[in-house]
Amino acid sequence: MRQGARLQAAVTLLDKILATSSPADSVVTGYFRQCRYMGSTDRRVISETVYQILRRYEELTWYLQGIPLNKSNCGRLLVLAYAHKIQDLTIPQIQALCHKEGHGDTFDLHPLSPLEHMLLKEMNRLKPEAMPLPVRLNIPAWVLPRLQAAFGDHLEDAIQALNQPAPLDLRVNTLKMTREAVWLQLKGEGFEATRTPWSPVGIRLVERRPLSGHDLWKRGDIEVQDEGSQLLALLVDAKSGMAVVDFCAGAGGKTLAMAATMQNKGRIVATDVAAWRLTRSRERLRRAGVNNVEFRGLEEEATLKWLKRQAGRFDRVLVDAPCSGSGTWRRNPDLKRKFCETDLEELVVKQQQILTRAASLVKPAKDKSPGGRLIYATCSLFDEENRSQVQKFLETHTDFRLLPIGDIWSSVLGTPCPMKEDMLQLTPHAHSVDGFFIAVMERVEKKEREGLDHQ
Repeated sequence: MRQGARLQAAVTLLDKILATSSPADSVVTGYFRQCRYMGSTDRRVISETVYQILRRYEELTWYLQGIPLNKSNCGRLLVLAYAHKIQDLTIPQIQALCHKEGHGDTFDLHPLSPLEHMLLKEMNRLKPEAMPLPVRLNIPAWVLPRLQAAFGDHLEDAIQALNQPAPLDLRVNTLKMTREAVWLQLKGEGFEATRTPWSPVGIRLVERRPLSGHDLWKRGDIEVQDEGSQLLALLVDAKSGMAVVDFCAGAGGKTLAMAATMQNKGRIVATDVAAWRLTRSRERLRRAGVNNVEFRGLEEEATLKWLKRQAGRFDRVLVDAPCSGSGTWRRNPDLKRKFCETDLEELVVKQQQILTRAASLVKPAKDKSPGGRLIYATCSLFDEENRSQVQKFLETHTDFRLLPIGDIWSSVLGTPCPMKEDMLQLTPHAHSVDGFFIAVMERVEKKEREGLDHQ
């Protein structure tokens, strides 16, 4: 495909993404599935263009100031601004990519209209140094104070990392293969691969490549999983023979990872309010050779009955709570535009409710022995969803205490924890992983907790 045709395909994709609430990656995948005539290079370039535009959405719309974006023009105007201000193409160079005939994504860009020609010229009058800070950093204005509180002097480094493409991390299924064996096979096949620095079961590919047809994937020897998510599953410290709940299991990535640490022994209950997500995970478990998992949808009435029957029966309860997803913006840049402050306020309340419900499943302390553990996690960088949420929970649940995350990290991974705090906040700029927050709480007798509070 010519460059103009690739840009026109980006226009089509952006129009689809900006018109739906569906995640960009699912829209992109569906689009390419329909466009089988496109080669792998075309798909890669078009995809990179679309994601670059989504990452720099605030900046590009600033150059388009005064022009209302709507369903009929948003994709095209964003692509024109991108070509001119990011790719540094001159107006004559952009005109050369346009042709009068044809339409749709198999043709080049339509010729510039007089209004578009004038708009491109007006962009050159705007000076980048006049951009407000949120625009320059490509984040919504309401997010800025929250990230300033989280990162302080490292704000710009942190946000720059969020605006960069994420690597492709793989988790080796240790029920079937060792990391060394998988790494050697990939290297032998010409993949540029490294061992992940924190997770002992991870491999990082420098270049994103399709893996769905690879034998390692088809045999269930590997799963695509960010290293931060791998670390979360490891820090649950689920051991062989335990009873474990993955309370917000989603598509089952961490369920699979915990099954491996449990050596396929014991019991894992994967639950989710969306039963269709659990259905998607069944094939993944079959491929991975996992057989110690049962599924439960969390419909409201049935959930209350099940929670009552299962109260206090589990050694580990993982709550990877629904959240803003701000820690995954490098993978899902469209979330920045689709998520608003009201959404955050509603999620904080929902997280509190989920955490309280899940806590009832944790084994209580007995005969001076500690009870089970409640692991709370998000892929967020916002304090309201993280540390503040845990502190509120502990204030109202005196039979739980916070365990120092560094002790668990050292015990499970055998290496020093990268943070000295009692809770863990992983970030793209400091740890080269998605932004994950993790806190581990242990159930204790109320009197023991009261004694600890007075020490």
